[in-house]
Amino acid sequence: MITLKGNRILFCGKGGSGKSTIVTLLAHALRSRKYDVVVINGDSSNPEGLSRLIFQRKMSNEPKPLIDFFGGIEAIKCPIRDPKTLTRLHDTTPLTEKKIDIINELPHQYYIEEDGIHLFLAGKIEKYGQCDGPIEKVVRDFVVEGDWVTLVDMKGSIEHFGRRIPDAMDIILCILDPTQEAIYIAKKVASLCNEIEFYNYWFVLNKIDATDLKSIIMQELGELKMKVLGTISYDPDLPRRHLKGDLSVSNDLYNDIEMVVKRLEVFSSCVENGWDEL
Repeated sequence: MITLKGNRILFCGKGGSGKSTIVTLLAHALRSRKYDVVVINGDSSNPEGLSRLIFQRKMSNEPKPLIDFFGGIEAIKCPIRDPKTLTRLHDTTPLTEKKIDIINELPHQYYIEEDGIHLFLAGKIEKYGQCDGPIEKVVRDFVVEGDWVTLVDMKGSIEHFGRRIPDAMDIILCILDPTQEAIYIAKKVASLCNEIEFYNYWFVLNKIDATDLKSIIMQELGELKMKVLGTISYDPDLPRRHLKGDLSVSNDLYNDIEMVVKRLEVFSSCVENGWDEL
């Protein structure tokens, strides 16, 4: 059976490409397909944005940062300085060997839950000069017990590749808007993934409002066009609705997201079964 159960999916791409919007739409599409969904907000510079998108309203309280569950930012070192896997307080067993039971282990203040989607905040920048390396270590090592599909939304950069965050992921989705910067980052993501023989990476084209625009991007990608899962149509009214707390989507946009989910199930399964080349 083709399934995404238990997979951890890292979202990357340039700032403004629409990562958080795609994470939100995919979370709801996965729920409609009966998946249990965990979303981790790994963007320490914009902690509230994802909660507003996913739950279609301004939240009165943010979830308590996960980094506090592990002793706070002072207790955790950047994964480059200390690559060892994160452990619980007063427990030396790595999280990869003893995964987190989010239902029975974590206090409710650490997440927001609605309609089967559990949203967590890895951490946030609280003061001048604070490094977000420890926060990314939480993102890397927060592995949950069970069949949850975990969606990890990161800030707009490829800095997390330098910190080896993909080592703990099953799938990488790179979101491309129609800009040369996005195409450059996509090629860099592909190069870095191939360097570590991580072949379960894919591209999603976003904000595409014309067929010729898609053709131009596909031509620029070259052989990497085979890694494109799908195209998300441009909805010019979406920003206006977001400002009003309305995340309703058009039928075209809904169909685009559904197609991405279906292809992700099939294509990632192909990689897991030995198809690892373009």
